[in-house]
Amino acid sequence: MRIFGLQTLSSSVGEVVRSLTGGTKDDQELKIEIDRLKIMTSMTLEQKDALEKFRNRVAGLVQEEDNTDERLLQWLVARNFNVDKAENMLTKSLDWRREWDVDNVLSWNPPEVLLKYYPVGMAGHDKEGRPVWIIPYGGCDMRGLLQSVRRAEYVRYTVRVLERSRADMREQSRRLGRPVLQQSCVFDLHNFSVKHVTWKPAMDVILQLVQIYEANYPELLHCAYVINAPKIFTAAYAIIRPFLHEVTLRKIRIFGKDGWKQELLKDIDPEELPQHWGGSRTDPDGNGKCPSQICLGGEVPKSYYLKCKSSSKTSINDKFTSVLLEKGCTKDFEFDVTQAGSQLRWKFYTEDFDISFGVSRQCAGQEEPEVVVPFQRVNSQLVTEEGCLYCTEPGKYIITFDNQYSYMRSKTLFYNIEVLPPTS
Repeated sequence: MRIFGLQTLSSSVGEVVRSLTGGTKDDQELKIEIDRLKIMTSMTLEQKDALEKFRNRVAGLVQEEDNTDERLLQWLVARNFNVDKAENMLTKSLDWRREWDVDNVLSWNPPEVLLKYYPVGMAGHDKEGRPVWIIPYGGCDMRGLLQSVRRAEYVRYTVRVLERSRADMREQSRRLGRPVLQQSCVFDLHNFSVKHVTWKPAMDVILQLVQIYEANYPELLHCAYVINAPKIFTAAYAIIRPFLHEVTLRKIRIFGKDGWKQELLKDIDPEELPQHWGGSRTDPDGNGKCPSQICLGGEVPKSYYLKCKSSSKTSINDKFTSVLLEKGCTKDFEFDVTQAGSQLRWKFYTEDFDISFGVSRQCAGQEEPEVVVPFQRVNSQLVTEEGCLYCTEPGKYIITFDNQYSYMRSKTLFYNIEVLPPTS
């Protein structure tokens, strides 16, 4: 049974709450209790029992503001009220947040090129107070962006957008006096073309972001409006669709060039939307796309492209070890981490060509290692790749450099890897 998305119950709910509270509650408190009663009355006895068990299990893991019925239900709904799976999902997500330092991502200063050319912006709020994001993805120069920043920076910037949205939801919850837990997104595919789906590194990043979203932001989405979708989008959607949860798929609405403005205005007041997307808002200069709020993307100037300066390499060569990575081969580096909270740090670069990189972990009792940093091709020939993994559990950590996809070229790898204890 779906829990979220319920809009109405009998009007007698309000009268029941008023009678229970003696009619003394103010409007905001009454609205909160009515909303909670709507949720509870829509749940089966088994679902209520699962909620209570889940609350008891994770009480010491989540912050107080996240230990509410509404927030806990987001994890349970994502795992069909299987308490064990919901607990495992939440635990892994908390590990991921530590490893990526997500709690501090809003204080991170992103590269300028992302601020100027990553197409996204919050337009306003819908009629229920949920943030509304505009993503003019058809104007995204993915090739330019991924040649201007490290892949991890692109991913981190996307996480930063999600955390900005969650921060706005918390503020909206305080302002409205009731939980605001979801967002709506408008993906504008005007100018979307075959170049968006045929460059493998771009699709790899998109799939990684989809998996991060599904694993760590359950039930965050209220509705995704995909507008101005061309025929070629069908090919991209076919690749992405298997990675989306069935609940997420039901919230995606795809439109061509017509019909979407009326649908947006059913959920969003005109003054909350830029004029270009069906609303009435404009910038002070009359621009209906509101570029002061919405980054429109565009072609990334090549002056932003990463360049590996020879001086930066030679100055640190004495700290690096080199190895020849044969064509079609991999190279593993294993590290025994004995203390939880240790940090695994790496720096590496290659000469002339890129390399694939990933990290896996094998803890006591595990038959096979699990991937903790997904494998990805990085432009290590352009700039030194740097990273750090917060080791949440003791075990064997394996850094792998993969050249299996290259049948023609061996590559020289320069690396510096170390494990730092928690006290450092």
